[in-house]
Formats: sequence, structure tokens, C-alpha cells
Amino acid sequence: MNTVLTQELTRFNGLIKIITSSLNDLKKAIKGEVLLSADLETALGSLENGQVPAMWLKKSFPSLKPLGSYIKDLMARLNWFQHWLETGLPNVLWITRFFFTHGFLTANKQNYARKYGIAIDLLSYDFEVLPYSDEASIETPADGMLVRGMYLEGCRWDTESGVLAESAPKILYTPCPWFWFKPIKTEDIPVSQCYMAPIYKTSIRKGILATTGHSTNFVLMLKFPTAELPDFWTLRGVAALCALDD
Repeated sequence: MNTVLTQELTRFNGLIKIITSSLNDLKKAIKGEVLLSADLETALGSLENGQVPAMWLKKSFPSLKPLGSYIKDLMARLNWFQHWLETGLPNVLWITRFFFTHGFLTANKQNYARKYGIAIDLLSYDFEVLPYSDEASIETPADGMLVRGMYLEGCRWDTESGVLAESAPKILYTPCPWFWFKPIKTEDIPVSQCYMAPIYKTSIRKGILATTGHSTNFVLMLKFPTAELPDFWTLRGVAALCALDD
């Protein structure tokens, strides 16, 4: 996980660099000290319209947020990683704050594979919903990781029954329960009635296959207990999102 942290900080430092340099160049261009290039002019227009400049998004994590919400989201991510850097690995990991989400998922499987001498290609994740959401009272499991921060679209989580339920009227998104991501041999995953919900980084629900072999938007399938047949939630387009649009 130290490698994951280093890689994340490298990506975020690259994003911070392009933001600060572009803003400094814009200040100089407005004063007439440097030439206002086409990229800077486009960035200035985006800032005036409350949008995230395209030159930032090229170095950024996936986001559909307007400028104000984007900066708040960025600061929350940076503060969380700073806390991790100063105090050590958190008990609960915010899946929504990783730049490269697949990196920490793979790292946890690697830890499990090395610990038990199992080939990583034979491992998958099983999932267990946590009945609580108080980080101070949580004990870190011996294997796997505790994950929080996602949102549900198309349904809600019924805390009392411990299953998916219909959304309340006029409520589009609801907080997702906390999960225990448990590495396990694929052949040993227990069979049960559940709904496999796709996790997306943004609500656009599509992505591009990157050079790493991972999608730029799709993360993995997350297992939810359900009293209904899985097709019931498939028809409602239920999915988990790592970030909302505002």
C-alpha cells in the first residue's frame, strides 16, 4: 500500500503542478507580461463559466463536477492523503478519493496472495456489508480492506432489513453502505441470491480501455444482498458511483 500511496501522490502532484502553473500564466497574461496562448484563453473561458479547464482534466481524475465542487473534491482528496501520509494507513479506505482505483484493489490482492502463497490470478473479491459506519470503533480485518464513500443510483440501502430497496420519491442518489472487500479464491466465492452492481467513477457509465488494461470509468462488480431477483434491479439500472455530478 505504500507503493499505492506513492503513485497516488505522484499523480496528484502532477495535477497540482498543472493547476498552479496555468493560473500563474493566466495572471501574467492578464497583466500583459506573457502571450495569452490558445490553451490559456480556453482555460480562462472555462474558469469564467464555472467549468474545469480542459488542460486540468487531462491530468485529472475522472470528474463531471463544476469548478467549485471540483476544487472542494480535490481538497478533500489531498487532505485525506496528507492524513494517510502523516498517520499511516486509514482503517477505512475512501474508494472515491483514489486517482487510480484499480491500483489499490490490486495491491490488496497482492498482499493476500503473498501472505498465503496463492497466485493472484486465482483471486477475486467477495463482499460483506458492514452493519456500522463509525470509523473510530472499527477494527481493521486481518485480510482485505474496509471501503466507504460510494453512492447508490436507482435504489437505496435498507439498513433495517439489510437488503436493497426502492428509492424514495424524488431521491436520485443515496449513500452506499460500507463494505468489507475480502480477497478470496474465485472458486471459493459462496453462491447466494444477490445483485451484482457495477461501480463507476462517474455517472456517465462508460469508459475507455486504458493502456493498463483497465477501464477509465468502470471499477468492478459489487455484490449486494437482495430480497428481489437480480433482474429486478437490473431493469432499474442500479449502480454504485464513486462521485456525483455536483
